[in-house]
Amino acid sequence: MLRLKYILFILLSLQTLSSAFAQQIKVSASLERDSIWLGDQIKMILVAEYPIGTSLSFPELKDSLANGVEVLSRSARDSSKIGDNLLQMRQSFVITAFDSGPHPIAPFLFAQRTGLSTDSIRSNGLWLFVKVPNVDLKKGFADIKKPYEAPITFKEVAPWILGVILLASFIFLILYAINRRRKNIPLFSMPAKPKLPPHVVALSELDKLKEEQLWQHDKVKDYYTRLTDIVRVYLEERYEVPAMEQTTQEILAEFKGDNSEIKGKLFAGLQKTLETSDLVKFAKYTPLADENHFVLVNAYTLVEETKFEPVPEPVRKPTPLVTTESGEKVPPVSNESEKQP
Repeated sequence: MLRLKYILFILLSLQTLSSAFAQQIKVSASLERDSIWLGDQIKMILVAEYPIGTSLSFPELKDSLANGVEVLSRSARDSSKIGDNLLQMRQSFVITAFDSGPHPIAPFLFAQRTGLSTDSIRSNGLWLFVKVPNVDLKKGFADIKKPYEAPITFKEVAPWILGVILLASFIFLILYAINRRRKNIPLFSMPAKPKLPPHVVALSELDKLKEEQLWQHDKVKDYYTRLTDIVRVYLEERYEVPAMEQTTQEILAEFKGDNSEIKGKLFAGLQKTLETSDLVKFAKYTPLADENHFVLVNAYTLVEETKFEPVPEPVRKPTPLVTTESGEKVPPVSNESEKQP
């Protein structure tokens, strides 16, 4: 009998404790608004507030609720702490309905587990009103409006613009290559270097010929051939005469006369160089060492005495301005103007 009393006391205590916890747990259901148009979507939110440490389970909703209300999607459950000893858990659902009229949504059951027992906590019920647009039967049903066209962005057009530019560049390169090939011009050519003065080129070539020492190594014919080519190219570039195509007599005839810059010793040296070269190349003449030396000296003298170097124009310095008493800057008055009455 005493044991039965203890069991009844324990059960009564557990029931009292469960009631106390149940009073601290609050569950609710809400809608964004109480009415929607037919087929429109609305968000339904379930909220539960309960003490920390309480085991509370949210209701597992199916794809459709009662009375034709459908669940389209659901969010993850989000919990946050409110107060010192309370937690709040929220979960939202997107619902819709395709039947007009009022749609009652039954309360939702939250399961609370205390020890070995499980209690159910009921939320409030909801009403969803589904409206249908008014249709004028005389006019009939209106056509469905076409969707709005989104404006075209640069990100969508950029690939097409880039493609057109690449295609145009490719076509231009093909036409450019065909045109260059017809004219027998290389596809890519480096810009021409500025042409050096004739005397600079001639003196550089004479220095190279002197360093090679051809006649000292029994290459007399090569020595005179190189030497006369250097002299002929210089005369052609300096005086614009076809010296490379002329004979020795024709070249000498070009520079005979008092008006020629090549006269006297210069003319004699040029004649000696060209005639000795002809003897070596065509008559198998073997000149002496002094002759080989002097023809090179004659070539150096000819270039040095007849070279043309343009004189640069003097740079005029700007005339400093004079400040008048009024503060205006004017050019100074020359002495010649001051002497005039």
